Amino acid sequence: MKSILFVISTFLFQSFISAQTIRDFKVKNDANVTERTKMLDLLRTEIKNDIEQDVIFVVNHFLVSGNYAWMEGTVQRKDGKTLQFPADYYDCCHVEAIFKKVNGTWILKEEGAFSTDVWYACIHDRFPDADPRIFSVNVRNMMNCN
Repeated sequence: MKSILFVISTFLFQSFISAQTIRDFKVKNDANVTERTKMLDLLRTEIKNDIEQDVIFVVNHFLVSGNYAWMEGTVQRKDGKTLQFPADYYDCCHVEAIFKKVNGTWILKEEGAFSTDVWYACIHDRFPDADPRIFSVNVRNMMNCN
């Protein structure tokens, strides 16, 4: 009986610790390469569908905790040329995105590439289960609207 309780308490403790862990994906390394690449590929595809150009990212902020990840960066064309936009309303060249892991797979929940507004205002109201620590200071300052 004691061994069963020990196993259960160990499992619960490890679950609690892993839920509280912040992982930094800003720089690609052996530990994050697969997940990081898959998430950035989702974002890359979304942007390519919007502006019809192949892009890469300069990642400025990318934190993961539990089933949520928040990324901020700069978008560049893969070929090194200047980004071309279909209209003048784009604010080059920033991007922000929130990802969620669902059934073991990362999905892109929201993104704001080249947005001219602060689309992420009140983001924690929309994603209350996301660890507030994954967001940058600028986002944390405007994440709750209640």
